[in-house]
Amino acid sequence: MDERDTVNSELAVDAPISLIGLDWGSTHLRAFAMDSEGKIIDRVHSPHGAMTLSGPAAFDRALCNAVGDWHASAPQSTLIASGMVGSVNGWSEARYVAVGATAQTVARSLIAVDTSLGVLMHIVPGVKSDAPDVMRGEETQIIGSGVTDGVIVLPGTHSKWARVSDAALFGFTTFFTGELNALIRQHSAVGKAFDGAADLGDWSSIARGVARARANGGHGRWLAELFAFRASVVTQHRSAAQSSTEFGAWLIASEYIAALAAYPTTKRIHLIASEKLAAWYIAIAAAFDVECVVLDGEQCAARGLWDISRYV
Repeated sequence: MDERDTVNSELAVDAPISLIGLDWGSTHLRAFAMDSEGKIIDRVHSPHGAMTLSGPAAFDRALCNAVGDWHASAPQSTLIASGMVGSVNGWSEARYVAVGATAQTVARSLIAVDTSLGVLMHIVPGVKSDAPDVMRGEETQIIGSGVTDGVIVLPGTHSKWARVSDAALFGFTTFFTGELNALIRQHSAVGKAFDGAADLGDWSSIARGVARARANGGHGRWLAELFAFRASVVTQHRSAAQSSTEFGAWLIASEYIAALAAYPTTKRIHLIASEKLAAWYIAIAAAFDVECVVLDGEQCAARGLWDISRYV
């Protein structure tokens, strides 16, 4: 069942819905009802992510279940979605646009699909670089972040470091950090040696993890380093809990080393992350003398959808 969260009941009554925006990821759907100024009136969280659905009819049903009531109350509202809904396995593929993207240039490549609501739904394209590299969904959060110049970091399954200049997304690098963490912990002999999740309060283990990452430059011996986390437990050099924390810090620190090599003048990053992930990235940033500014992911997604919709 979808979870509905009314942000401001008075606003919901007084301000008509102008835009229905959907941040439609792989595992979840977040929908926002917004007024003409881009303020969130109401929101819905749904478990019907793109990877849980197959075929246009299934996507259409999920859409109607999530936002049908909103549209019925505001049939004139614009409907726009970003994320994996526009992937090759989504509702309909919205092809990637090149880096240098802004709200306006992204809007030029929107595609539209018919819906049972009787209106078109616009789908935001992803962004690609010549590296090669791709993102889908993050570009909308970056557009909505309000950052016009600087480095934006979006930790997650596939962590993104993006460079924004003059309010345009000019480059980015993807790191396999989140997915590798899950694979190692859940499906490897190394992960079986760990005891529980990494502990942000274990500063000694965190410091050792950062030091190990720095010692190998974030690359080179990393395959040997991975096994060493298991060996340290087997030989009783570290407890299973300590090794788990050390591994988590090593992994994120390795990402920092590679990313800061690509963006060597970076002294501040803007983090778009969950509270838990943000805490880890802030802790590791301190070791590299990098300041972190944390931004709300949902607000960035909603604002990005609204910014793009102005050019529909």
